[in-house]
Amino acid sequence: MSTPKNELTNQSVDDRGTNETHGRAILKRLRDNGFDGSDEKLAIALGRPIEEILGWTGGAESVDDDVVMKARGIAKERGIEVE
Repeated sequence: MSTPKNELTNQSVDDRGTNETHGRAILKRLRDNGFDGSDEKLAIALGRPIEEILGWTGGAESVDDDVVMKARGIAKERGIEVE
C-alpha cells in the first residue's frame, strides 16, 4: 500500500521538524538566491548529482535530512536567508 503524496510532504525530515515541503523550499531559495537559480551550481555545492537536485526541487524525490542540513550550512556560510 502506498502512502498518499500529501502525507509524505508533511513527514518530518530532520530533528527540527522540517517537512518535505519546507525542505524543498529551502533548497529552492538557496538555489535561487545563492546560485543564480542554477541547479547545476547547487548540485556542485551540495556534492550531489544534478538529477537529485531536479528530483528534489521538482517533487519527484524525497528530501533527506543530510541535504537539508548541508543546504542550511551553505546558506549560513554565505549569509543567504533560506528559512
